Amino acid sequence: MAFLRIANLRKSYRISKNDYQEVLKGVNVEFKRGELVAILGESGCGKSTFMNILGGLDNDYTGTIMLEDENFKDYTDKQLDDYRKSTVGMIFQNYNLINHMTIAENVEIAMTMNDIPHDKRKKRARALLKQMGLEEYADKLPNQLSGGQRQRVSIARALANAPAIILADEPTGALDKESADHIMKILKKIASSGRLVIVVTHSQKVASECSRIISIDDGVVKSDVRNYDSNKKFDKLAVLRTKDIKFSDITKLALSNIKQSLRRSVLVSVGMSIGIIAVILVFCLSSGLTNYVNTTLADSMNTLQLQVRSSTYFTNADETIEDFEAIPGVDYVVKGSYLRLNSTYDYGGNTGYILMLNTSYDALSLTYEAGGKMSADNEIIISQSFAKNLYSTEVTSADDIVGTEIDIIFSGAANTFTVSGVYEDSSDYADYPCAYVTSAAMRSLYSSANKTYRLNVLYVYVEDTSYISSVTEVIEDLGYSVSRDDETVETMLEYIDLATMVLTGFACISLVVSAIMIFIVTYISVIERVKEIGILRAVGGRKKDVTRLFITESAIIGATSGLLAIVVSLFISIVANLVMSSYLSGTIIAYNVLVYLIGFVVSVAISVVSGLMPAMQAAQQDPAEALRCD
Repeated sequence: MAFLRIANLRKSYRISKNDYQEVLKGVNVEFKRGELVAILGESGCGKSTFMNILGGLDNDYTGTIMLEDENFKDYTDKQLDDYRKSTVGMIFQNYNLINHMTIAENVEIAMTMNDIPHDKRKKRARALLKQMGLEEYADKLPNQLSGGQRQRVSIARALANAPAIILADEPTGALDKESADHIMKILKKIASSGRLVIVVTHSQKVASECSRIISIDDGVVKSDVRNYDSNKKFDKLAVLRTKDIKFSDITKLALSNIKQSLRRSVLVSVGMSIGIIAVILVFCLSSGLTNYVNTTLADSMNTLQLQVRSSTYFTNADETIEDFEAIPGVDYVVKGSYLRLNSTYDYGGNTGYILMLNTSYDALSLTYEAGGKMSADNEIIISQSFAKNLYSTEVTSADDIVGTEIDIIFSGAANTFTVSGVYEDSSDYADYPCAYVTSAAMRSLYSSANKTYRLNVLYVYVEDTSYISSVTEVIEDLGYSVSRDDETVETMLEYIDLATMVLTGFACISLVVSAIMIFIVTYISVIERVKEIGILRAVGGRKKDVTRLFITESAIIGATSGLLAIVVSLFISIVANLVMSSYLSGTIIAYNVLVYLIGFVVSVAISVVSGLMPAMQAAQQDPAEALRCD
């Protein structure tokens, strides 16, 4: 029974829209194991096309090819890849070695594509090179060897996965007589081990050393002559189980490829990192400024207080407070009352209106120009503007006012208070006289005026300024009106957010430019490495392996860019914060691990997406055509 049988094999190439050139015109031939067969013919007769089909590099033909009891035409793309991995090994006239890999690595590449463990493939590669007399050259590059030596490397690679079929395309065509004789001895030895060896040649001398000569002319078999029979029976060859290449090996190949164009890769990584640095610093600066405003400026401003009012007063204040305290972001709630332009003062004959007299002092943290907090219900603290209204020839500073008495008049009834402090007012009411009294003092004012005390305000304190908008919205949805004495910090935060958006936009432009750079670099890499792609496919690499290889290279560049961006961003942040520490009490550029992580992920993602299309294009390269590229 024939080991390999070809029946009515035909192959045509399109030369124009409607014209085809038939290269193989019905080839019928059978092969046995142990044969060393010469396919003899002049250039253009169809020999190379015939070999590409037998090598699984070209599946666009008609006819039947049977390997024992399996039909090539029934093979899926994956099965063809597996066939090239384990069943067939190809030896090329121009060697087709990967120039940036060592001799040993060129032999190992076939086993790498089949996921053979590293130690095992390294050991086998060395053993094969020893058989070829090249053990001492294992760590050299292909361009450091002679033509005959490189051809022996190509043979070692073809034998790496112990295939049953060896296809040699003009293996001695570019060699001197001594090297050619050496190669033919090796091929004879391979055939004697039970493998089918098919040699394409136009040399009658090479053909005469083979057990069988098949002459092809104009796409058909003209003669089939046996020089000697090889009827020896051979043990069944062990078929190597095919596997997919590991991601770790894909990564090693990617790193090796990046190393070959290191300067270009570094420039792309630096260019990409600039955009990521800009994004990281924008968000860290925004976060730092926000924290600075919240923790530093907010300490001297009533920024966390929301004043909630109701048209019907708060008759069920306790229930309302419970509802408010259940709102996310609310810290606590204080009952209060205020008089707006309903009270006046008399300070030794100096009289005037008080814009705001309220009781929210209970929860305020104020900065004092003079004096301090109230310690009794008959004390009052007043604003700087209020204090200035009281200045006279005898009273010229806030310190002069602290400890003196002032009458507060409400609906004709006067209550006397002692000024315990003058506070620095940075609210929207800073230019008007304002004051704080205790809740008990406010009740006393109402009582003196024979009026019913009304709880007309609840002071809601939020945990952070970031909750102001959401808490305000919820409370307004409940039917209450909300106001604030001071919106300075919120305005500043709005400006910070706006600046963040604008700067992020500019940073994104640089990211787009970087993405285009990676696309171009990957595309150029595909063009430069077409032959390498063909070699990987010829030794069993799948389309998805090629895609993964180029995507991994892009991802490595992106990861390098991301790490570089994090390091540079940290350096800039540390230096900037050290410089600003002499002027400000807080950190201006935040150290945000989440932002660094997001920056890294974005860098990798942009790189992968940018390299995806060129990678897919690389995978679609026709392996036979790719191997013919220079």
